[in-house]
Amino acid sequence: MDVSRSRWAMPVALMTIVLVAAACRAPGGGEEGGATGEEEGDIVVASAMPLTGPYASDGEEMLQALEMAIDEYNAEGGLLGRKLTLVTCDVGALEVDTIQACAERLLGENPDAVITGYDDSGVNTLAFGEGDMPYLHAVTMRAAIEPVMDDPEKYGNVFQYDPSDYDYGTNAAAVLPDVAERLGFEPANRTVAVITTDYAYNAVGADAFIETIKQQGYDLALKEVIPFGVQEFGPILSKIEEAEPAFVTFWDLDPSDAARFMQQWTRQFGDTGIRSLVYMQYTPNIPEFLELAGESASGLLWATVIGVSDKIGRDKTDYIRRWTERYGHEPFSIHPFVVRDAFDIWAQAVQEVGCVECYDKVVEAIRATDYLGFAGRYRFTPPEEGQYAMPGDDLLPTIWSQVQDAQNVVVLPDVAAEGTLQMPPWVPQVPQE
Repeated sequence: MDVSRSRWAMPVALMTIVLVAAACRAPGGGEEGGATGEEEGDIVVASAMPLTGPYASDGEEMLQALEMAIDEYNAEGGLLGRKLTLVTCDVGALEVDTIQACAERLLGENPDAVITGYDDSGVNTLAFGEGDMPYLHAVTMRAAIEPVMDDPEKYGNVFQYDPSDYDYGTNAAAVLPDVAERLGFEPANRTVAVITTDYAYNAVGADAFIETIKQQGYDLALKEVIPFGVQEFGPILSKIEEAEPAFVTFWDLDPSDAARFMQQWTRQFGDTGIRSLVYMQYTPNIPEFLELAGESASGLLWATVIGVSDKIGRDKTDYIRRWTERYGHEPFSIHPFVVRDAFDIWAQAVQEVGCVECYDKVVEAIRATDYLGFAGRYRFTPPEEGQYAMPGDDLLPTIWSQVQDAQNVVVLPDVAAEGTLQMPPWVPQVPQE
């Protein structure tokens, strides 16, 4: 089954999240983070995720992945013979105050693990790392791994199970010239355009891209820092038309912004043409993007530093079948797969050490992980280096997709490719001599 080709967007259903309180039990911890006696009661997994707001279609699949994991484990007798329960909190549009409030509320439930896709804004490590239990996230931010680097003793329980936002920039700078060569794309010049928000996740990647691409002999034609919610990109598109940069890069996590950009790009250049390739950081993975952008996104390139392809990781066929039986459709994005990977990494560590509330032991087991999941092979850097999952074609490859016929098709790297690159429809054909 071609997972990448099935990522059609879906309407975001209104959801009522039932918070399941933990059964009466002694709080986790004990001496040096371990249990002092026989462990009893339900195992509580906590998760903060965006269930409303612009990223809700991502958050919905994070929630579904955790609910399915817990139900499947419980159907097989639970974890170490104990039932699993889930408590959740909605981080909305990733506002700092909301994330901090969610952390306070969820940690008050005395969870045995905190697992999510993303719950970010860069404060997540400080907020959720206050607990002793393992915390696994894919926030993809240097701001999330720096506290671990600076104070590994305090935040050594925090694991980012993907690379960082900085890696987006260096990877894009390395791959875009290769994409141009593979396509036979002949740019008008060696310049680039960068459109980014000042949100750290976007800005760090954008700045890393500028720094790295300049080292390859490209000049910066324009850099535009925009707020979330831009309605009219006309002035920026006029500057792009004048500069005609080789690569136009867009760093804005909001799927509505990204869709509006592509709609207006197509209106401006669909008929007249422009010799530029367009790249986006992650955002087209959010299911809502394709629903909004539709055919206007065809030709767009985008990447995610943790992704899914039939060619990498463990076989997904049975998981997709079970997901489809449960939810009535195949997964729309990466989160059904990577959130399940994170859950299984934690559960495997618990099984290895034979206890849940011995948090120090569980953390050590996660730290030593060599786990083949749906997205690839997970190995973590040492805490002094941030304790994040290492990138690499033989580990977690950065997955490049191109929108073709309103579907996301994995095109790079070669080890993961499920389709081939196509020249974007707005690029004028070079006359044959």
